[in-house]
Amino acid sequence: MDGRVIEADYVVVGAGAAGMAFTDTLLHHGTSTIAIIDAGPGPGGHWNYSYPFVKLHLPSHHYGVESRVLGDSSLIRGGLNDGLLSMASGAGIVSYYHEVMEHVFLPTTRVSYFPMTRFDRHGHAISLVTGRRSPVKARKKFVDATYAAVEVPSVHSRKFQIQGARCIPVNDLTRVSGETRRYCIIGGGKTAVDACLWLLQNGADADCIRWIVPRDAWWIDRSKVQFTSDFFETSFTFVADQMEAIGGAESIGDLFLQFEQRGLWHRIDRSITPTMFHGATISEGELAQLRSIKDVVRKGHVLAIYRDRIVLEQGNVAADDDWLYVDCTAAGIPPREPKVIFEPEKITLQWVKWGRPVLSAAILGYVEATIDGDDLKNELCQPISPPRTPADWVGMFIATARNEKRWSSQHGLAKWVRSLRLDMGAKTASEVSPDDAGRVAILQRVRRAHQTAVVNATRLVAEAG
Repeated sequence: MDGRVIEADYVVVGAGAAGMAFTDTLLHHGTSTIAIIDAGPGPGGHWNYSYPFVKLHLPSHHYGVESRVLGDSSLIRGGLNDGLLSMASGAGIVSYYHEVMEHVFLPTTRVSYFPMTRFDRHGHAISLVTGRRSPVKARKKFVDATYAAVEVPSVHSRKFQIQGARCIPVNDLTRVSGETRRYCIIGGGKTAVDACLWLLQNGADADCIRWIVPRDAWWIDRSKVQFTSDFFETSFTFVADQMEAIGGAESIGDLFLQFEQRGLWHRIDRSITPTMFHGATISEGELAQLRSIKDVVRKGHVLAIYRDRIVLEQGNVAADDDWLYVDCTAAGIPPREPKVIFEPEKITLQWVKWGRPVLSAAILGYVEATIDGDDLKNELCQPISPPRTPADWVGMFIATARNEKRWSSQHGLAKWVRSLRLDMGAKTASEVSPDDAGRVAILQRVRRAHQTAVVNATRLVAEAG
């Protein structure tokens, strides 16, 4: 970058998962030029800063960009996810996005890429290497792919004090020496679960792990959400069971108990009613391992850690010099207020289908490339905020159902969505032969239950206030 104007039809700010998925679809459904500006060292967004043992918690083929498959459909053999579809590692995902940039985007000559570059609110790109500023011009629209950016442990700001104690980000857990005997994991989400499981799988005794869980979470059973032809009966029976549970639930609390009774969702401690849901999955093997940890502290969030005690919102816990504290408290996907997605000069990427950020971004790219008029685009694509609580999930379910109904009114969009690799549920369902009576019956069960589920979910949300 030499100070000259950076100009393209679309300027995408952010080369993370959403920005890459949007760009890929826009690139394959039009002739526009695209400039990608990103502050990171390479494409892939937060995956460039992830902890060494992180993996996707869904099969690899559900992720990435539409035009290039991530991973394969091989099965995991052995371990806590035996028999499930492979899930890409963080390093594998970073490598994948580099390949997409180098072998899919740049060879078209319609994409220009500016890593290690910050985009400021005055419309300039600033090199983080040289400090050089370049004006940026989008002939059509700027695309904000950072609004729903993921917060990762290695770069987040710690919200509690540390005095006289050792505390590391989860990224440094693989660098500990054999001198450490006792570990205190701080956080109740997927990162903390990954840290606990990594320690247990690498020989740590469950009795030497303390786990501070500010809020308990609901977890989706990973074995039920594989969505390939080989897993058809399991995955679509899961959907049917879920729809029927929603349709028959008497309250939001009752709904999640029904999910649990049907084996669809789990909680780690069955005596605790979870107040958190972030959309993560878990396997039965992982549950069993996590339940072996008995020193679980539930006194709210950590406020401060001293050599001899941990201060929490609801009281103190004794400690000593032997503990190594592992910070797993980054928010993941922080709460964001929904914003209008399509504006005259700007697109703000957000979810339009719950729990599927890359699929949502791909859909937004297709809508931008093929449908005229921001009003219609916004009518088709109502933004969905990431969940924080179980009640949020019910609202997301309703919002997703309404968006999907709107998409069905547009023949081209509806047909394209059904063909997407990134939405393997829809694609797998569309490929069922009419002669396959068993699978057709499962899909009919889903369809019969769906409308009742939407109506009852709407009632549950209204009654919950």
